[in-house]
Amino acid sequence: MALDQDSATARAAEAPAQGPAEGGVTTPAGAAGAAPSPLEQELAKREALCEQAERVAGEKDWHHGPADLRRLADEWRSLRRWHDPREDALWRRFDAAREAFYQARDEARDDTRKKKEALAAEAERLAGSTSWKQTAARMREMMDEWKAAGTCGHEVDEELWQRFDKARKAFNAAREEDYARLDQARAKAKAVKEQLVEEARRAAVTSPDWKGQEWRAASQRMKDLMARWKAAGVADRADNDRLWEEFTAARQPFFDAQHAHYEAHEAAQRKAADAKRALVEEARALAAADDFSREATERAKDLDRRWKQLGFAGRELNDTLWEEFNKAKEGFWDKKRANGEARHEEWRQRTQDAIDRRQKRISDLQQQADRLQERLNNAYATDHVEEMQDRLEQKLDLIDKIKAEVEDIKSRLD
Repeated sequence: MALDQDSATARAAEAPAQGPAEGGVTTPAGAAGAAPSPLEQELAKREALCEQAERVAGEKDWHHGPADLRRLADEWRSLRRWHDPREDALWRRFDAAREAFYQARDEARDDTRKKKEALAAEAERLAGSTSWKQTAARMREMMDEWKAAGTCGHEVDEELWQRFDKARKAFNAAREEDYARLDQARAKAKAVKEQLVEEARRAAVTSPDWKGQEWRAASQRMKDLMARWKAAGVADRADNDRLWEEFTAARQPFFDAQHAHYEAHEAAQRKAADAKRALVEEARALAAADDFSREATERAKDLDRRWKQLGFAGRELNDTLWEEFNKAKEGFWDKKRANGEARHEEWRQRTQDAIDRRQKRISDLQQQADRLQERLNNAYATDHVEEMQDRLEQKLDLIDKIKAEVEDIKSRLD
C-alpha cells in the first residue's frame, strides 16, 4: 500500500521558504477605477490559495490531498514577498487549513489503525474455527471491511496486514485440508453405497414358498443393509441423492412382496379367527343342549379335529379363542361325565337293589329248604318223603342259581 510521508516532515517540506514578516509595509491601493497594484494582485492569489487549501482540507482526500497541498505550498513560495501584515494573516489561514487536513488525517489513520487491529485480532481468534461456512463468510466480510478502512500509514498497514493475512491463510489452509478429507470420505461413502445398492437388489429377491423363518431372515438382512447405509457416511449431494433413490428402488420389490405376504397371512388369520369363533359358539351350544347321545358325543369329539384344521388365528387372538373353545367343549364333557356318573350311580343302586332282592330270595329259599330238611329228618311215613326230597333239591338248586346270579351281578358292579 502506497503511504504518504510523515505529516510533520511533509508539513516542514511544504512550508514556504520564507515566512511572512511581521509589520510589513502596506502599499495603498490605487485610486478608484485604477488597475490593482502588484501587491493587491499577490494578495488575491494568496487568498485564492487559502480557499483552495481549505477546500482540500474539507474534502479529506487522504490519497490526493497531500500532493494538492504540496502543489499549493509550492505556488505560495513562488509568490513575491511584500512584508504586508495581510500576508501574515493569509499565511496563518493557509497554514491552519494545512494543519486541519493533517490533524484530521492523523485522527483518521488512528481510527483506521484501531479498526485494522480489531480485524486482525478477530481473524486470529477465528483462525482455529471449524465452522467453515460461517467463518468463511465472516472472513470475506472482514476483508471488505479491511479494504474500506483506508490507510493508517505504510509501516503500520504492513504490520497489521501481515497479522490479518496470516490468520486468514491459516484458516483457509485448515478448511482446505478438512475439505480434502471430506472429499475422500465422500468418495469412500459413494463406493460403499454403490455396493449396498447391488446387495439390496440381490437381497430383494423373494420366493412364494417362503415360510415365516425365511421372511424374518430376509427382513433382518434389509435392516442390516439400512444400518450399513447409515454408517457409510455422506457422498456428494448429487451422488448421495441418486444412490438413495437407487437403494430405495432396489429394496422396494422385497417390501412389496413382504407386504403382500403378510397381508395374505393376516387375511388367513382373520379367516381362521372367524372360523374358530364359530366353533366356540358351536361348542357352547352343544354344552348348553344337555344332549349326551352318541351323535352329540361324536360331534363333540369332532370339534377338536376341526379346530386343528383351522390354522393360526394371530398372536393376540389365538390363545384367547383357544381358552374360550376349551372352556366351552370341556363344559360339554364335564356335564356328560356328571350325567354318566349320575346314571352310573342310578345303575349301581338298581343293581344293588337286584342283589338285595336276590339275597332276600336266597334267605327265604334257605328257610324253606331248612324246614323241608327238618320235616324230612322227622318224617315217618314214606309216602311223602320222596316228594319232599324233590322239593328240597329244587329249592337248593334255585338257591345255587340265584347265588350265581348275585356273584355275576357283583362282578359287573365292581
